[in-house]
Amino acid sequence: MSSNPISVLKRLRDKVAKNLSQTFKSMADPNFRNYSLGMFVSSCGTWMQSVALSWLVYRLTGSAAALGLVTFANSLPLLLLTFVGGMAADKFDKRKILFTTNSIAMVQALILTIMVATGTATIGWVIALSVVLGIVTAFEVPTRQSLVPLLIQDEKDTHNAIGLSSATFHVSRMIGPALAGLAIARFGELVCFALNTVSFLAALFAIWSVKPRDPMAKSKEGQSGSASPAGGENKGKQGSAAGFWAVFRSPGVMTLIILAAFFSTFGMQYSVLMPVIVDKILHGSSEQFGFLSAAGGLGSLMGALLIASFGSRTGLRRRLGLAAVVLSAAVLLLAFSQVFALSVVAIMICGACLSMHWSGGNSLIQQCAEPGKRGRLMGAYSTFTLGLAPFTALIAGWTAEHFGVGSALMFASAGMFVGACIYLFKSRKLDDTCEGD
Repeated sequence: MSSNPISVLKRLRDKVAKNLSQTFKSMADPNFRNYSLGMFVSSCGTWMQSVALSWLVYRLTGSAAALGLVTFANSLPLLLLTFVGGMAADKFDKRKILFTTNSIAMVQALILTIMVATGTATIGWVIALSVVLGIVTAFEVPTRQSLVPLLIQDEKDTHNAIGLSSATFHVSRMIGPALAGLAIARFGELVCFALNTVSFLAALFAIWSVKPRDPMAKSKEGQSGSASPAGGENKGKQGSAAGFWAVFRSPGVMTLIILAAFFSTFGMQYSVLMPVIVDKILHGSSEQFGFLSAAGGLGSLMGALLIASFGSRTGLRRRLGLAAVVLSAAVLLLAFSQVFALSVVAIMICGACLSMHWSGGNSLIQQCAEPGKRGRLMGAYSTFTLGLAPFTALIAGWTAEHFGVGSALMFASAGMFVGACIYLFKSRKLDDTCEGD
C-alpha cells in the first residue's frame, strides 16, 4: 500500500513537533524561563573568565603543574564545604543564598579585572581569588541545583527541567569559550574578566525575580497518601539524620556516587589540560583553545538536550554507564590525535558524555529525597561530582609535567574505563528508582 508523500511529511512534522514540545516543556513556565535566561547570560561571562584565567596562568608560568595548582585551589573548598552548602540550602532561603553568592562572585571578577588592567596579577593572587570563588561555588551549586525543581509546577517534569537547566548552562559553555578565544587573541584577557563582572547583573535580577513554589506543600501532600520519590518507607526515615544517611547509603544512590567519583577524578582531566593539549599536541593558539572549549560546550548541549528529551522514560541509569565507556574512548582518541578536526570531535564527545552524567545523575539523585532534604543530598552528591576536582587537577598537572600530556590522557582514559565497568556491574540489577532492583 503506497503512502501519500504529503501525509508522510505531515506525520513526520507532527512527530518532530511533539518531540520538541516534550524536550522544551519546562520552558513554557515563565518562572523557569526567566530564571534560565538570567543564569545563561551570567554563565556565558563565567565561562569567558574560566578560559581567560587558564590562558593567563599558562602565559604567566608556562607550566601544566601551575594550571593544576590553580584548579586545586579553586576546587578544594568544593570538597570541604559543598555538603555544608547543601545544609544551608535546606535551612535558609535559597534565593537569598544565590543572591549573596553571585554578588561575591561579581566582586571577585571585578578584582581580577582591576589586577589584569593594572598589570599586578600574579600567580599568588590568582590562587587566592580562586579559593574565594571555590568557597562561593560550594554554597552556590547545591542551592542552585535544589532550586530548579521548585521553579516548575509539576514535579513529574523534574527530569525535563534539570535537563533544560543543564542545556542552558552548556549553551553558555559553547558560546563563552568561543567569545573568550577571540577576545583574548585580539584584546587580551582583560575584556573577559570585565564582561564577566557585568554579566552577574543578569543573574542577580533573575534570582531576585523568581517565585519558587513551597516545597513543604508537596511534602504534606505526599504525607496524605501519595508515594514519595524515594518510596514510602524511606520517606518516613528522612525526618531524621539517620533517615537521610539511610537514603545516601542505598544502592540506588551509592552507585551514582561511585560513578561521579570516577567522572570527577578521571573524566575531567582533559579539561584541566586543555591549554597544554593546544600548545604541546596541536601547536595552536588562544583561538584554537577557545574553539576547542566551545566544541566541548556544543557536545555538552547535545548531551543535556538528549537527557531532557528522555522525559520520564526508563533506562537512564544504564545510559549513564554507557556514557562513561564512550567518554573513556574519546579521551583516548584525544591523547593520540594530532589533527585539530579530530580533536574537536573527541572534545565534543567528551562534552556530551560529561553532560549526560551531570544532568542524568542530578535528575536521578533528586528523586531520592523529598524537597526539604534535597539540599543536603545534592551537597553530598556535589562533593563527589565537583569536590574531587582538586585531586583531578593535581594528578593531571603532575602526570602531564613528568610523563607528557599524551600519557596523562591515556592514564585518565584507563581510570575512566575502570570506573565505568565497576558502575555497570554494581548497577546491573537496579532501575531508575532509588529502591529499584
